Amino acid sequence: MEHRIDPRLLEHRVRCHLVGVGGNGAQMAACLARLDIAMRALGHPYGLHVQAFDADRVSEANVGRQLYSAADLGRHKALVTVHRLNQFYGLDWDAYPMRYEDYMEGRRISGGADILFSCVDSRSARRHLHQILFRDHDSCRYWLDLGNTETTAQVVLGQPDNRTVLRTAGDVPRLPCVTELFPELLDEGVGEDNQPSCSVRMSLASQGLFVNDVAVRFAAQLLYELFSRGGLSKHGVVINIDSKRAGPLEVDPRTWARFGFRHPQGDAESEEASEEALA
Repeated sequence: MEHRIDPRLLEHRVRCHLVGVGGNGAQMAACLARLDIAMRALGHPYGLHVQAFDADRVSEANVGRQLYSAADLGRHKALVTVHRLNQFYGLDWDAYPMRYEDYMEGRRISGGADILFSCVDSRSARRHLHQILFRDHDSCRYWLDLGNTETTAQVVLGQPDNRTVLRTAGDVPRLPCVTELFPELLDEGVGEDNQPSCSVRMSLASQGLFVNDVAVRFAAQLLYELFSRGGLSKHGVVINIDSKRAGPLEVDPRTWARFGFRHPQGDAESEEASEEALA
């Protein structure tokens, strides 16, 4: 089974909201700048426009493990990253040194994002994003989530269950989002596991040095395939750095059923897939 790109993303400048500009987010921003160039070289008429959101400032613990230097200490991550990319590639992207939830508060519509990238480090942040993206009037077509622990990571490209996606999905099953495949992310009873680090050494003790790099490269490759080929047969990956293994997420209700997700579209197929997964 293959998911085909929403054709409207091939007709205008793709509006991207990047939420979180830390370990995953800063590298994702750099990859999006390269993707923007590649898309236009391959014939996309306008490429990407990115708006980056992060209220955090660069700390000592970020230098070296994230894409920041000692010269960036105390400066807002969103401003540092976007300014650097704008200068290097001649872009006109925007930075917002604030929480995405605050930006969205009181807005009736999403502000025009076609794709939202979540590079956040807490369950509560993902819960807030889920609430924003799954409301009926939201216009976001894709949600690409990157998350990781010390030695594992997951990348999931999904389609939020909102009116925009439902109008364009047709007979092709909607891609489930990270919060549907990993519903524990929405459980408020589960504690947070993102303890702040006050030094590079403590930061490395809680998270491997290159786990972000691996997750971001898989995420960027998914986007590149979506725009260059027009479709995907796999919409995510689960990674284990210790075992050096990566398992793809197939665009297949039988794969989703193994995560406990039963697709509301195509009830018969979902029912069969769930029974096969439990067998």
